Amino acid sequence: MSWDWKDVLQPLSVILSPDWTVEQSIVLLKEEGFEVGFVADNEEIIGYVTPSSLLNQLVNGDDKNGLIKPENNFLFVREDTQAKRIHNCFLVIGVDHSEKPTGYILMDDLQHQMNQLQLKSFNDALNSAEMGIVTMDASFHVQFMNEKAEQILGMKRSILQGRDYRKIIRMEESFDEVLEGQKWFGIENMFNFKVITGQFSPIYENGNIIGIIHNFYLKEQLKEAVHEVDFVQEMNEDLQAFYTLANEQILVVSASGTITRAAGAFFRHFWGEEDAGALKGKRIQEFVDKGIFIPDIVSAAIEKKSRVSLTQEGKKGAVLSTAAPIYVGGKLKKVIVFSKDITSADKEMGTNEEPVHESASMVSIIYRSRQMHRLMDEVKAVAPLDSTVLIHGESGVGKEVIARKIHDLSSRSDNAFIAVNCGAIPENLIESVLFGHEKGAFTGADTRRIGLFEEAHNGTVFLDEISELPLLMQVKLLRVLEEREIAKVGSVIPVKVNVRVVAASNKNIQKMVKANQFREDLFYRLHVVPVSIPPLRKRKEDIAPLAIHFLEELNEQFGKRKKISTDALNALESYQWPGNIRELRNMIERLVVVSKEELITETDVYRVLWANDADEQSFLTVKGIMPLKKAVDEVERQLIEQAVAKFGTATEAAKALDISISTVSRRMKRFNGAGGAEVDLFFRN
Repeated sequence: MSWDWKDVLQPLSVILSPDWTVEQSIVLLKEEGFEVGFVADNEEIIGYVTPSSLLNQLVNGDDKNGLIKPENNFLFVREDTQAKRIHNCFLVIGVDHSEKPTGYILMDDLQHQMNQLQLKSFNDALNSAEMGIVTMDASFHVQFMNEKAEQILGMKRSILQGRDYRKIIRMEESFDEVLEGQKWFGIENMFNFKVITGQFSPIYENGNIIGIIHNFYLKEQLKEAVHEVDFVQEMNEDLQAFYTLANEQILVVSASGTITRAAGAFFRHFWGEEDAGALKGKRIQEFVDKGIFIPDIVSAAIEKKSRVSLTQEGKKGAVLSTAAPIYVGGKLKKVIVFSKDITSADKEMGTNEEPVHESASMVSIIYRSRQMHRLMDEVKAVAPLDSTVLIHGESGVGKEVIARKIHDLSSRSDNAFIAVNCGAIPENLIESVLFGHEKGAFTGADTRRIGLFEEAHNGTVFLDEISELPLLMQVKLLRVLEEREIAKVGSVIPVKVNVRVVAASNKNIQKMVKANQFREDLFYRLHVVPVSIPPLRKRKEDIAPLAIHFLEELNEQFGKRKKISTDALNALESYQWPGNIRELRNMIERLVVVSKEELITETDVYRVLWANDADEQSFLTVKGIMPLKKAVDEVERQLIEQAVAKFGTATEAAKALDISISTVSRRMKRFNGAGGAEVDLFFRN
């Protein structure tokens, strides 16, 4: 549902003159109870003020008798056009055909109204269903009932809401099993001498089960209700998608190319639309014709009559999509499109005032996971404070990149950033490298040398692998941190230095302190602000955008045009990545070099992984709760595909799996026929 601006605009509040003082404006807004006052010059609105903006003027040192400073983050909109959320805008002012202002609305108020309308539409849809719907939380207390459930059970939701559903509905099966991921179909229950039949399913949110949904109908009305089963099943699938696909999107497109349903995540930056509801009823080709994104994966899947995977590039992002045509009785019914957002988080922050990327010489920070979002929030908070930072993280997670980000966001960003690997410098040279030396200080010191700390004056020194620093140097580093001065080798004259130290280690320094391998006083001096970077295996949402980013870089470097399939990305996500981001980049480079076709497939990924004799078991994965038979089929498919990919022939794969060649052939034909990944069986004598 949509509405025009004139349907939501409020009457314009008080009009102020630019020569009003801060005090006058605050008094007027308070007396009249207005949340905003508009500033007009010669009857033309030039800005607005709020109690908050006026108080900020006073906090910033302005005199109460000083003139007001109007805010200008607003837009004029035609009142007869469709209302929609506008980002980076505090309010809009509606105008009629003669450009005369007619009203205004704050963006927050608009969003609230839109949310209320969407919630009402959703509740109306549930209440219009001919099936009873009851949801309960993980403690089995009733949270929601639709009107049909009230009719069937003969009780108002106000009576049942909050009550333990186990005491209302009796069933032989255990509710606890549903909370463990089981689904119960065709379950009969008695309530008020009525026999009801339906299903119990878990409700997911971010991969966790948070409750149970019960869909049911009167058994005596079974025949009349049969035609509603498809509706309930589709609605339940949509609910599951809503709770489980936090970073993935599902589209249902009709045979004519019209979007009929959107579930899961919604990629605003990709579509150029404010919400998923705006997609319904539109044709995919419309977006392609307008240049919103390319290519049209739906047409490609229909033309091929089979599953298609490819990257769709948009003006403000990219998604990796898989489209599967659904045929019923040999006739195309619809196309299901599954998309994964591979736009880096940095690109999504294009409207922020902070720089989107590092300096031109640095690698971009690419991430989508909540863990990295929290980490970047920490980085943005600590960067301006000039405190010493100690970064923890496994080898290859990007400790130096985070250190550079801290430097770039600090007041020292215009000065030097010096990175030092403490474990790579010989012990007899490290003092000279860090602090410099005078001519003749030791054998070979033919000239005077400036150390890295002095070179980084007013900038940042990044001490990587600080745990490798010899104990004697730890004492001298502690003095530098405390006294902010250095002494060159061969000199007793101190030199003042103003540097910020960011240190990093892939070892547990706290344990080293207990083992007397690292000075306790230096540890606490460095450990002012600890920052921990999670390993890649614990933030798998980052693997796909990182892989795409590296692929684009390497394509440009090698003059290639390689693409990567969804199955290949899934294979990468199932790997544990002991070498983290460094290993991932090396892996993508190897795939670009060794893959024969333009499209990098799942088979290519497994071949490269096994080239290092990696642990094959780590590649078997079943994502989410599913029926046991389906899970067994999925593991069987992965085992056969991986064996064929590793050994190159069906004969050798069959030997490794201890099954016959004919079994391998039958299974692969079945998997491929069901839309599985295409795998070359390499039938050779």
